[in-house]
Amino acid sequence: MAKKKVSLPREWKKFVNAYGSDLSYWYIPKGLAVTPEALRDRLLVLRGFEGHTREWRDCQEDYINELVTRGISGAKAKWSEGGAPLARMLKQVFVMLGLAWVENDEFVEITDVGNEFLDGTDPDGVLSDQVSRFQFTNPTVRAKDHNGMSLHPVPFLLEVLRTVDGQYISRDEYVLFVSRAKRYDEIDRVIDSIHRYRDLDSEVKAELISQCSKYKLAGMRRDSILNTIRLNASYALKFYSLSENFEIDAAGNLSLVRGKLIDTRKLLNRYNKDGEFIHFADQKDWIAFYGAPGSMATSDVALDYYLDKGDIEAAIRLKKKTETSPKELKSFKDMVVAEKTIEDHLEHDLSLIEKQIGVKLKLVGRQYSTTVGPIDLLAKSNATGEYYVIELKKGRSADRVYGQCSRYMGWVRKNLAKSGKPTHGIIVATKIDDKLKAARDAHDTKVYLIELSLKAGAAAV
Repeated sequence: MAKKKVSLPREWKKFVNAYGSDLSYWYIPKGLAVTPEALRDRLLVLRGFEGHTREWRDCQEDYINELVTRGISGAKAKWSEGGAPLARMLKQVFVMLGLAWVENDEFVEITDVGNEFLDGTDPDGVLSDQVSRFQFTNPTVRAKDHNGMSLHPVPFLLEVLRTVDGQYISRDEYVLFVSRAKRYDEIDRVIDSIHRYRDLDSEVKAELISQCSKYKLAGMRRDSILNTIRLNASYALKFYSLSENFEIDAAGNLSLVRGKLIDTRKLLNRYNKDGEFIHFADQKDWIAFYGAPGSMATSDVALDYYLDKGDIEAAIRLKKKTETSPKELKSFKDMVVAEKTIEDHLEHDLSLIEKQIGVKLKLVGRQYSTTVGPIDLLAKSNATGEYYVIELKKGRSADRVYGQCSRYMGWVRKNLAKSGKPTHGIIVATKIDDKLKAARDAHDTKVYLIELSLKAGAAAV
């Protein structure tokens, strides 16, 4: 007897068409399925190449050979027989987890998170925190199909899992619904889709998956998007299970860890109150945030980042979302525009600063990219070759701007300055307040404080 053909309900036929024509999903690289132990062994060897006199391009073969020598990897030692793919994969893993900065034409840097992972007492906790802070998309994910996503997957998953029946999602539910979400406000739609899917007969479920699996866009050689996500799901679910909030059960479902409901509620309360997706401009900006231990991205962190980058529109747009009065918003706009005007001026003319410190300077770069954040202006003494980190206050707190200036100075001292040569800091503001003076006086690091107005000139404080 011929098998009866299963017909999909109309709403699910529409789902198949929408699903198959959208190529974006929560992409997780293959290498992120490694265990914490394996990751630690490989990162520890990489740390031996930090501070090396050769760029990563020139020392990565030695790194792979060292892994083989120590019995950590079974890859062929010869570069053409396995070393190159392994180096590329591990590079992507380290950068995507915020553990290290590895770029072909630059020196290897282990981040503060990477060092905490290697030297701290709770490496599993470090990875759990990193997974919780991860976002889609970020500059390490280069495929343009994923660029439309703006969410943090762990809070999204926590909200879904604590709401759906049984507090779990199957692999098929992840592939069909969860992995396609683009924004945090799609949670209700995803939960509703999961519940409606679970109400379908098994034959209808099978037909839905079959049609999605067969759906291919005209003119494209690639497999269906469902099969692509299915292949990636193993790595993705393993990645999420690095979080202390999730586990993979015997049936392969992703579920909440028992006894974590209170912690989950606290995390979601914080995220729903202050969480903010940050549009990072490049990989170094991402690693500056993700490679520094800390909480997930908040509106305050996002605002500081946009101010650092001089992205006035993004800063003002974010400021409008907070409970700010029209008067406060106008004052904020005036401050941001005034300090950007000063930065624009200093980029082409450092004479106002030179007069205050008695040193002739040459500009090295504006928004100089580093793995600890972008330096507003980096300059160098014509006479001595010593570096000067110039930061504008930009409405940030005294501790915040002083701490950033100090971190940038440390990075320059480590990566650019010649041995023995000092690195100097300069903080510029339209008004130097007592808090900033106190922050300066409380630290040993020498930092100049300069009040600057393009109309009135500059004055050291």
